[in-house]
Amino acid sequence: MIVTIHQPDFAPWLGFFDRWQKSDLFIVLDDVQFLRRGWHHRDRVKTAAGPRWLTVPVKKKGRFAQRINETEIDNAIDWRTKHLDTIAAAYGKTPGFRTVFPLLARTYGERHTLLVEFNLALLALFAGLLGIGTPMAFASAHPSTSRAGERLAELTAIHGGTVYHTGTGSRSYLDENIFAARGIAVLWQEFGHPHYPQPHGDFAAGMSVIDFLMCQSPANAKGYHA
Repeated sequence: MIVTIHQPDFAPWLGFFDRWQKSDLFIVLDDVQFLRRGWHHRDRVKTAAGPRWLTVPVKKKGRFAQRINETEIDNAIDWRTKHLDTIAAAYGKTPGFRTVFPLLARTYGERHTLLVEFNLALLALFAGLLGIGTPMAFASAHPSTSRAGERLAELTAIHGGTVYHTGTGSRSYLDENIFAARGIAVLWQEFGHPHYPQPHGDFAAGMSVIDFLMCQSPANAKGYHA
């Protein structure tokens, strides 16, 4: 069984979903430290002025070691309207807008308190639009003092995984011997970013999946496999 493990990032890029779609189980790494300058609460969309960050404001003061599943959204700021206005201005004329935007607006309107709840609601929405049916499990269901690669191998083994599917970004630090000791093979992702018609000039790779879904017809998005 192929297992992939990743933090529940905010509206991540297409490569995130490629690994999810090609695995038999996606373990959500929800109990690790929230990274203030990471991808847990922000990603980019392509606007007329170029790629632009959408950032979900979170409560940080005095919470240096908070975990992802403890991180609260700062709802004192009207960030939802700002996000939706930016998306509407950027993608209002794209093939997927009439389908995707109302679904996004509905999810934003649920006014979640925890960042992980909002991100998971978005991930479920995007997975459905992409036709991904791979089930989820949560790392927090199995508390552990293990760290880094040992923790990933442990979670893979707990769920009966025989293959750990990982991104190339971890090549510099992932110790495959830790997995081999548990009889688990490591599969490195091979993802070729697709080029597709995109508004606002030259193609920009690595945008949030929102960009891909807006630029496709709903049928093309659901049938997409890298």
